[in-house]
Amino acid sequence: MHRNEKAWTAWVWLQRPVPALPLDLFRICVGLLSFLYFLNLLCELPDFSHPNGLLDHALIQDIYWITRLGLFHPGIESGVLYATLGLACLGAWGIIVGYRIKLCAALLFIITVSSYRWNFMVMNVDDAIMHILLAWLLLLPVGQTLILSEWWQKGAECVTQWQRVMVPGLALRCFLGNVCLIYFVAGLWKFESPLWREGTALFAILQLPVAYLPDIWDTQHLPFLRIANYLALVFEPIIPVLLLVKRGHPLKYLGLAVQIGFHLFILVTLRIPFANLALLATPVLFFRDELMFVLRRWSAAEGSPDWQSAPLYPQYSRWPGRLAVILLFLLALTQTRRLPGISILYKPAAAVLWGIGIVQEYQLFNWIDRKNYLVQYPAKITHTDGQQYNVSSIQLFPSSLHAIVLQTYLYDVPWIPVAEKYRPLLKRSIMARSAQRYCRLHSSARDIVVSVQVQRIPSVAVSAASSPRFMMHFQCFNATAIICETMLDIEPARAGPRTKGTTSRRAEHCAPAIVGDQAGEAIPQGGKDEERGNDNNRPEAPQ
Repeated sequence: MHRNEKAWTAWVWLQRPVPALPLDLFRICVGLLSFLYFLNLLCELPDFSHPNGLLDHALIQDIYWITRLGLFHPGIESGVLYATLGLACLGAWGIIVGYRIKLCAALLFIITVSSYRWNFMVMNVDDAIMHILLAWLLLLPVGQTLILSEWWQKGAECVTQWQRVMVPGLALRCFLGNVCLIYFVAGLWKFESPLWREGTALFAILQLPVAYLPDIWDTQHLPFLRIANYLALVFEPIIPVLLLVKRGHPLKYLGLAVQIGFHLFILVTLRIPFANLALLATPVLFFRDELMFVLRRWSAAEGSPDWQSAPLYPQYSRWPGRLAVILLFLLALTQTRRLPGISILYKPAAAVLWGIGIVQEYQLFNWIDRKNYLVQYPAKITHTDGQQYNVSSIQLFPSSLHAIVLQTYLYDVPWIPVAEKYRPLLKRSIMARSAQRYCRLHSSARDIVVSVQVQRIPSVAVSAASSPRFMMHFQCFNATAIICETMLDIEPARAGPRTKGTTSRRAEHCAPAIVGDQAGEAIPQGGKDEERGNDNNRPEAPQ
C-alpha cells in the first residue's frame, strides 16, 4: 500500500498545473523555427525534392518501401511540391499568431513527415528534431495565451490575464523528459567513441564538410579543442540534471549557461542550425517559474494587481497528457537497440513510432570514428571555347547539409545503411543527376572529367592527400548531360588517376543522363527495373 501511495503521489505531481504563458512563448519559437525550416526546404526544392533533382525518389521508395507512407510519390508535379511547402510556411504563421494552432501543427507535422520520407536518404538531425517538435506541439496545452486576435481586441490588459492562466502539466513534463533524453543519450553514446575518449573528436569534426570553415583548424588549435572535447563529454549528459534542480538554485543557472554555450558553439561552427535553435528554445520551459516571477514583479511595478487574482483553469482533455506519457515511453524504448537483454524492445517501439510518423535517434557525432572522411572532387572542365579550367567541389554539389549527406553514398560511407545490391544503382543515379545539375547551371561547359579524392581525418592531423580516383566523365549539350563513363564502368584496377587519353571518348558513344522519378526512368545507362526489388528490412534511423 505504501508503494501504491508513492506512485499515486508521483502521478499527481506530474499532473500539477503549470503557467500557460511560457508554453505559448515556446509555441511561438516553434512556429518561427518551422517557418524558417520550410523556407529552407523551399530553397532546396530544386536540388532534392524536385523530381529532376539529385535524389531518385522512385529508387529510394524501392530500397526503403516504408518511405512510401507519405503525401509524395513518384510522378508528382513540381508545382504540387512548391504549393505544399508554401502552405506549410503559411501554417507556421498560424502557430505563431495563435490561429487554429492544433490544426496548423497537425498539417505541418504531416508535411514534415512526408518531406523527410520523400528525401529519406539525406535526412539528418535537423529534420528529426523539427518533426518531433511538431508532434509534441499537438500534445502540449498551448493556445490559451499570446493570441494575436485577443491582443488586438483587448490590448495590454489581456497580458495580466494571461499571467493567471494555468494548464495541465503532464504533457509538458513528458516533453521535458524527451529533451533530457536527447542530452543524456547523446552524451553517453559519445563514450563509445575512441576519438571522443582521447580528446580529438572535436578536432576531426571541425574538419568535416559539415563545418562552416573546415580549413582554418590545424594542430595549433588542438589544445583548446581538446579541452572543449572533454567539456562536452562531461557536461552534455548532465545538462538535464542541472536544469531540473529546484528554482533559484545556482546549479540551475550553471546548467543554463552550459546549455547556451554548448549550442552556440555548434551554431557558429557546424551546419546544424534547426536542431540547436530548437533546443535553445527549451529554457523558456525549464525556467518557467523564474520567468513568471519576473513577469509578475514587472506587473506589480506597473501597478497592475490583476495577476494576484485567482488563477484561471481552462477546460482541457486528459487524453493529450496520457498520450504524451506513451510517446515518451516509446521514445525511451527506441534507445535500447544496443543494450544487452532489452534490445529486443527496440524494433516494436520503432515500428509503432514509424507508423505515426516519428523516427528519432539521439546519436550526435558519436559516429565520428567511422565517418571522419574529407572528400574533394578535382575536376577538369573544357568550355565551348576550347579552354580548360579547374572546378571546385562546390560547383558540382550544393553546399547544404543535405548535399553533404548525399555524397557519403558515393564513397561507400553511407549515412543510412543501403543493401549491397542497390549501391551501384544509387551511385549511378547520384552521378547522373549531379552531372545533369551541372550542365543545367553551366551552359558554357562542354567536356567535364571529375575525380574523387577521399582521405581519412585521423585523430591529430589530416593525412596526406590520396591520389584522385576517376569518378565520371560527361559532356554538356544544350543544358543536357551526356554520360560518357563512370567509375562503375571501368575495372577496379583502372579506378585510379586517369592516364592521358582516357578522357577523349566521343560524344556519340556517351549516354544521356536520364533523370526523373517515373518508374524505370531513374537509372541511367541501362539500369534494369527487375534489379529494383523491395527490401523489407526496416532501415536504421539517420544519425
